[in-house]
Amino acid sequence: MPWAVLIENDGIAAAQGEWRHGAGRGCENLVYVTVSTGIGGGVIAEGRVLHGRKGMAGHIGHMTIVADGELCPCGNNGCWEAYASGTAFTERANRKLASEAGDFTAKAVFDAARAGHKTAMELVDQEAKLLGIGVVNLLHLYSPDIVIIGGGMANDFDMLRPKIIAHIAECAMPPFKDIPIVSAQ
Repeated sequence: MPWAVLIENDGIAAAQGEWRHGAGRGCENLVYVTVSTGIGGGVIAEGRVLHGRKGMAGHIGHMTIVADGELCPCGNNGCWEAYASGTAFTERANRKLASEAGDFTAKAVFDAARAGHKTAMELVDQEAKLLGIGVVNLLHLYSPDIVIIGGGMANDFDMLRPKIIAHIAECAMPPFKDIPIVSAQ
């Protein structure tokens, strides 16, 4: 007997999982952001998965956050992904920490920041601000009940969340300042 198979974008599938079984249970409107090798995501709007034209909604990593900025793997310049993805974070850390021995992973930078390493702490703060810039854009675009952050970088969400929240408090329009920003479940 043949089986019906549905193929879904990974960011949208993660958004659906969080909506049905995770941090977004009970929400009619949510944005899921995955911060890993790249930045992707999915949007639930008014209790429905937002697929958009050709199923292409949710490519949130490719919104421009810096005019004429760094080249992104998508070919555009200044994308959120080019600045705040795990890959971008690790590349930035390795450039900044080039004088120190080794090739740094994101985990090593976060561990160093927890241990009080000044440059690592600055890198984590910069990453949180970059994530905050994108999240503010998502708040203004989608007006969600909640924003859920997942992906490999969410393993250290406790260090990123305070600065993301601070950026939201500083830059979001008043109706969006109190929207919860949580880690994926």
